[in-house]
Amino acid sequence: MRRLLIVFLSFFTMALTSTELAGEDAARRADLDLLLERLLPSRSPVTGRMNPHDTTWEEWAARTGELPPDFEAMPSNPWLPDPLKMRGTGVPVTTPEQWEEQRAWIRSQIEHWIFGTMPPAPDNLRVAESRERRKNGLLYRDVLLEFGPDHRAKLNLQLIIPPGEGPHPVFLTNHAPNRSFWVNTAVSRGYIACFYQATDPMYGLPDDSDAYIEIYPDYDFSCLGRWAWAGSRAVDYLVTLPEVIPDQIGLTGHSRNGKQALLAAAFDDRIGAVAASSGLTGEAHPWRHTADPFVVESIQLLVGARPYWFQPRLRFFTGREHKLPVDQNMLMALIAPRGQMIYSAFSESSANAFSLEQGYRSVREVYRHFDREENLWLHLRDGEHGTEVGDVENFMDFFDAVFNRKAFPKKETWIFGYDFDEWKTRAGAAADPADYPVRQPGESLANGALTRAGAAEIRERVKSMLGEAPPAFNVPLAETLRPNRPPGRNPLELVFGRPQAGAEWRDRLAAVGMGNTGLSYGPGLSADVFYPVNGDGAPKGDNWPVVIWLHPYAHAQGWSAKDPWNPRRPDFVRDQRPQIDSLVRRGFAVVAFDQIGFGSRAHEARTFYDRYPNWSLMGKMVADTRAVIDAVSAVESFDSSRIFLLGYSLGAKVGLFTTAFENRVEGVVAVSGATSLRLDRPEKGTEGLRHYSHLHGLLPKLGFFLGEEARVPFDYDDLLALSAPARVLVVAPELDRYSPVDDVREMVRQASPAFEEVGAEERLELWTPRDFNRFPRRLQEEVFDHLANAGGLRPD
Repeated sequence: MRRLLIVFLSFFTMALTSTELAGEDAARRADLDLLLERLLPSRSPVTGRMNPHDTTWEEWAARTGELPPDFEAMPSNPWLPDPLKMRGTGVPVTTPEQWEEQRAWIRSQIEHWIFGTMPPAPDNLRVAESRERRKNGLLYRDVLLEFGPDHRAKLNLQLIIPPGEGPHPVFLTNHAPNRSFWVNTAVSRGYIACFYQATDPMYGLPDDSDAYIEIYPDYDFSCLGRWAWAGSRAVDYLVTLPEVIPDQIGLTGHSRNGKQALLAAAFDDRIGAVAASSGLTGEAHPWRHTADPFVVESIQLLVGARPYWFQPRLRFFTGREHKLPVDQNMLMALIAPRGQMIYSAFSESSANAFSLEQGYRSVREVYRHFDREENLWLHLRDGEHGTEVGDVENFMDFFDAVFNRKAFPKKETWIFGYDFDEWKTRAGAAADPADYPVRQPGESLANGALTRAGAAEIRERVKSMLGEAPPAFNVPLAETLRPNRPPGRNPLELVFGRPQAGAEWRDRLAAVGMGNTGLSYGPGLSADVFYPVNGDGAPKGDNWPVVIWLHPYAHAQGWSAKDPWNPRRPDFVRDQRPQIDSLVRRGFAVVAFDQIGFGSRAHEARTFYDRYPNWSLMGKMVADTRAVIDAVSAVESFDSSRIFLLGYSLGAKVGLFTTAFENRVEGVVAVSGATSLRLDRPEKGTEGLRHYSHLHGLLPKLGFFLGEEARVPFDYDDLLALSAPARVLVVAPELDRYSPVDDVREMVRQASPAFEEVGAEERLELWTPRDFNRFPRRLQEEVFDHLANAGGLRPD
């Protein structure tokens, strides 16, 4: 009997344990189900492999049964993790021993979450073949390395050795030799060019590292990890050569090869310098600044479109980038104090200058710690993704400077370049939180129905944070719309692929039911207008309601994506931008323009606070949006009684601020932009007021209220209340890491009495989809139908 009782209790205990474990796993399984439901399906690799078994992320998840981490148990850190703060304790790194311990931990986390685990360096590397030939005074050496278990791993190298007495520095790359200007430029500067054949076969040569999957089955290094690890095997060989200066090996790569170059340099201290070019996401873009509001290659996009580049578990952090224990700035920190150049076009379609600059600022502190700031360069150039000879010459200037071969001045190119402390010095004025009363949770300035005096007081408080605008001047406004007359384009807009004059673009747009023309607004600025057309390209009707699109933090290309109306454009790209043609098909005219600091106006933000220290970027954005409304209202083809604002992220914020001051707006849709300034405090793991004051420089004066959030002069409930009786739709995803959904619910609740007072309670709506901070196509279609109903049009 006793034995039966013991057995029963054992089974009972096991059952309880299993139940507890099942409960812990339930949330993680729900997170996985959400990703499988919401994210676009990943694509099978064309030229590479994830592992011996899987071709998509979904297959990997099903085969391994791996679940997302327990996000509730992980700390939320909206800021880039500090490489100089010891993990767990936050104790500053002060000794070499602490730094080595920190580096080891960073490497382990980078491998586990991002690139996969890499084997140790082999101890049996040998030269299996070596052939030499001379051509045009240069010595070409083709080498085959063998290493690993039974010497089954192989790596082909090609060295081009310049004439003259050595030893020489090395220009190391996995760019195929058919990109001749890369190696030619290096050799002409006195470097040995060394190519290692671990690269994408799309460039015309086999990828030697692909076989490492089977040779090293106990390691799950991704394709980028294999390329980087192969680069270190090239270094194994190079440091044995008498022709080589072993501490002057410079590594470089472009695009996907830039990603692997940065990884290789971070994990191999023998690489003296790295010039990582336009690798962007997975290279110099911190993951925390690749979320959808930044309109770059997000985790969803990149790990979905290229599932073999990264460790698959990275995709678990879609929408939860702030939960990553490490970030790319920590990978870059591993290179310090050796040479490192962050190199990209700020205007290329997948770039974001803000993101690149934030990563640079973080890593710069590590170089300052080692007193070697001169070894870290930031070069953000004009143009698109591709490279030219001049770019490689810049790499060589950098290598020469770091290796003390020639004196070249350090490059530090800022595009956005905002800094809160610098702003304080320029402005010379502060807002004193003591001047404002404490607002308790649940207390609104609006406090029910808004009197005219009450509304005026709130607007004055908002204006005090927006700053002092310079005098405005009346500008002539066009009354007629000239069809098929796109605005004049500056060089950046040509890079973006925006519509141009001529039959080709007219026919291209007409094929999806749109025409395009320009609309002048404000002091010498131009917006794009897209309107309905017939099959022959002639305008279809008139008196169109208007949607003004307000873009997110898309620093590189502003309102546009390159050829966004091309139906052959991959879904991963189309999902990041509003489908303008879909709005036009519903009968709207759509107006789109770049805010200051974005797209064609990227350079304007850098000096804005030098010129207007007492204004604000948000104030300027609101002024420009109101100027667009002025221009729209003057055009006879538009129905000025049906003007709608549609904004995502930054654009949602601009839309709500604008509507609070603008009674000509019939309705506004704010997707993932409304939040609470006084409730969004640091303990919630969000950016809080720093989002406005320290990061993006939208409203610098809010920086004086850090720690005094309850005294903030206004909040989003006030902006919503001031918008009545306009139609207001607030979209607040439940999993928005930037804005707790309960805070948004509170803001809407506080603003509701203002709408009820004017008999417009049905005009204030809140949607809370089960999703992250995104504006995907299915949500776009729902929002567009909402706008069509509000504008008296037929939903699509």
